[in-house]
Amino acid sequence: MRIPVRHLQERILLPHRKKDMWTTKAVHDVSLELSEGEWVGIYGPNGCGKTTLLRMLAGLLTPDSGSVHCDTDASCFFELSIGFHEERTAAENVRMHAMLQGLNRRETEAVLQSVYNFAGIEDHWDLPMKCYSTGMRFRVGFAVATAAPSPLLLLDEILAVGDAHFQERCKERLAHLKRSGHSALVVSHGIGDLERMCDRILFMEKGQIVEEKRASPSLSGVKE
Repeated sequence: MRIPVRHLQERILLPHRKKDMWTTKAVHDVSLELSEGEWVGIYGPNGCGKTTLLRMLAGLLTPDSGSVHCDTDASCFFELSIGFHEERTAAENVRMHAMLQGLNRRETEAVLQSVYNFAGIEDHWDLPMKCYSTGMRFRVGFAVATAAPSPLLLLDEILAVGDAHFQERCKERLAHLKRSGHSALVVSHGIGDLERMCDRILFMEKGQIVEEKRASPSLSGVKE
């Protein structure tokens, strides 16, 4: 995988700098298949290629070799503020998200209400996103990602931020999505969360899947 090491500004200001790219083998010899309605966890140390793999599956990175086949739409949750415009309010950002998803007016209003009810940021709802704390961004990001999700969910460290009460609410929503038949690939450093959430877990080291084990998920039994 080739990754650019300079932004456009640097290319303009430093036109004679030679090295524009560097190469790393982040993921290699990986093969996996996800069945409809299945939840698969990906676990491993930092730098083992978990997020890179998820981004390739989402189409955000192109593998140098091999191929990715997905016959359904995917909802991605990778970073707390990805896609948010700092100068816009939460409501405006949600409307933009809905528009990019192709939702009609009625569907957009339903998503707006869902995000408002779930995020619990009433006092900041009409303030620009730049006024939000990290925890509040997470609340909005998670609520948006799960308000009108696609059949496939690609989730990266979704339970890593937020207070204990909000994490339980997140688990309840994930339980509802699983019972509704959604499929998911979930990256996490919390093996306990993956065991409760997923049907099987893939263990990664140095860019490869080195082990796979079945899990006994209890997430489906979480109270809504």
